[in-house]
Amino acid sequence: MHYIKYISVISLLVLFSCTKEIEIPIVHNSTKFVVTGEIEKGKTAKVLLQRSLPYFDPIVLDIEGLLDFDENWIARIANDLAFVDNATVKITTSNGDSEILSPSLGLTDTWFYNYSGSDIIGQEGVSYRLEIEKDDTLVWAITTIPKLPEINKDSLRFLYRADDSAYCYLVGALTDPDTIGNCYRAFSRTSSESWDGYDPFFMPMLEQDGSYNDEYINGWENFSFPMYKGRGFWQEWGKQEEEESNEEEVDGSSGATTGFWNIGDEVLVKWSAIDRGSWDFWISLQYNNPGGPFGAPAQAKSNINGGLGVWGGSSSEYIEKTAEPEIE
Repeated sequence: MHYIKYISVISLLVLFSCTKEIEIPIVHNSTKFVVTGEIEKGKTAKVLLQRSLPYFDPIVLDIEGLLDFDENWIARIANDLAFVDNATVKITTSNGDSEILSPSLGLTDTWFYNYSGSDIIGQEGVSYRLEIEKDDTLVWAITTIPKLPEINKDSLRFLYRADDSAYCYLVGALTDPDTIGNCYRAFSRTSSESWDGYDPFFMPMLEQDGSYNDEYINGWENFSFPMYKGRGFWQEWGKQEEEESNEEEVDGSSGATTGFWNIGDEVLVKWSAIDRGSWDFWISLQYNNPGGPFGAPAQAKSNINGGLGVWGGSSSEYIEKTAEPEIE
């Protein structure tokens, strides 16, 4: 009984004790260069150079404005996405060639850029060193364009979604070289009436942000796997062609139509071999933002020395397919 009394007295003291407001100073780290750069086989280098924002600064991004291609769209993009201008952006190849990229606002097939090359064309097996210098800041990275294994185009086929003849998904087969460390990314663009043609950008396939490697399939022949349509940043989950649905999760994809193509869609598939540093970045970025309040964010694996982001090399093939499923 005496023990219980002591516990009760202590509990009351804690409950009614004085409290003091504590202020925790928050350190605002300095901003860094954020690089999204790529050189693809047969194409010139493209680099998007931005500055990171302090963690607690608000982010205001007008998506509809970014996609409204009037005469002022370039100025809006540069302002909203915190582009960095007046930097010296240089690439040097393992063959000894070099080039200073020119300030040039434009679109790649996946996003925007504000520096581009004109002389050096991407080649498989060649390494490219990127150097960016502005004021007293220097960042750099190196990438190599890998060889793209031959794609069996006949293996790419559409299949109906389970128990549904209104939507379909894509299946492909890959023969991976007998050397560990091959990495791939898969994208698609789809015919869209709202854009008077294909979607404006290639979208990574839904699962794993379209990123695959040969960690478990090294050297396999005709390894078959499904590919689900990705979601553009201008689209809502569970919607396709402006149709709404309340259906439950299907084949691991939330929403009735997310992850699937409409029958008859014209689809442009982009299949890319990428270097390991790029793959590490994109796959880590997928898990950088947890899906719930109790998830812990992961650190994105940047390959930019002194900055953030990715400088990647890729070799790609583009394949047109009509979404006309086969009946198994």
